[in-house]
Amino acid sequence: MNSAHHLAATRFEAARSLPGIGDHGHSFRVCARAGAIPGAEQQLQQALQQAVAPLNYSQLNRQLADVSDLGLARHLRDACEQPLSLHLGSAPDRGVLLGEDGVEYLYLDTRFEAAHKLPHVPPGHKCGRLHGHGFGVRIVVDAAHNSLNDILLKAWPPLFARLNQRYLNDIPGLENPTSEVMAAWLYHALADTLQGLAWVEVRETHTAGSQFDGQHYRIWKEQHFESAVPFDGAGNYSGHSYLIRLMLQGSVDRVMGWVLDFGDVKDRFKPVYRQLDHNPLDTLPGIRAADAASVAEWVHGELKPLVPELARIDLQETPERGVSLSFRPDMQWPFL
Repeated sequence: MNSAHHLAATRFEAARSLPGIGDHGHSFRVCARAGAIPGAEQQLQQALQQAVAPLNYSQLNRQLADVSDLGLARHLRDACEQPLSLHLGSAPDRGVLLGEDGVEYLYLDTRFEAAHKLPHVPPGHKCGRLHGHGFGVRIVVDAAHNSLNDILLKAWPPLFARLNQRYLNDIPGLENPTSEVMAAWLYHALADTLQGLAWVEVRETHTAGSQFDGQHYRIWKEQHFESAVPFDGAGNYSGHSYLIRLMLQGSVDRVMGWVLDFGDVKDRFKPVYRQLDHNPLDTLPGIRAADAASVAEWVHGELKPLVPELARIDLQETPERGVSLSFRPDMQWPFL
């Protein structure tokens, strides 16, 4: 059964004092995801903006008893006065995720530099050549059992020492170091140290990555497209620079080590992309309307026969608003 959600995001600046750290300031980013009700997209954005308004350029300790990331996220979720999931980023590399089911997560984004090649790709495939990445890693844990320092000071440093500035293919278990294999390798390496480890993500580039939660493999590929949309009933148009994230879930091929080659995802999306990019969206064949939800539904209809592994589509009209369509009930993805 498909499910749809509105996405909204905003930022605010504030100072706070935390034990062991003292006075300091942040540029906080807040993202909310709520069930898509017709006409409720603007209400979600307004609710989020109203929730952060009293905190903007304030000293948080004067307003809240708990100014930790979790305390702040709980306050904002309650202030929105509607069921939603919430993502609070207090710095570029850390934050918290509150699920509608009541589960609370904290995460750390980190990275390492390494070389690798994929030994089983067809002849001529670029990933078969020795190359390297600045790999991004997101480690997500149940906040009830862990602190950020458990990740930052205990769990991650030994793995960083094993991976950074290394040739990954020489490491046992990483002989075929696709991002899916690496996510699973990291998950199992971290699971004994971090109680309540939820999932691990590995990002080879800013537009592609993978996730493993102990059971499910998921990958994503992002692209931008530029399109026109009707502005009013008089025939005037506006436009957006859209961000679309295609999320896939499936089993890992035992030989190739991936759910699907990122290049194949991009290639299968190309005929759909050509219809979206630098075109008016209301002229797409069979589209219901030119709003974000309708465009995402149209993309799903076009892509489903080409990418049966497709599990979710996130479509952002702007960095502040968008929609998310899920086609599987167990998608745990963090949202934009």
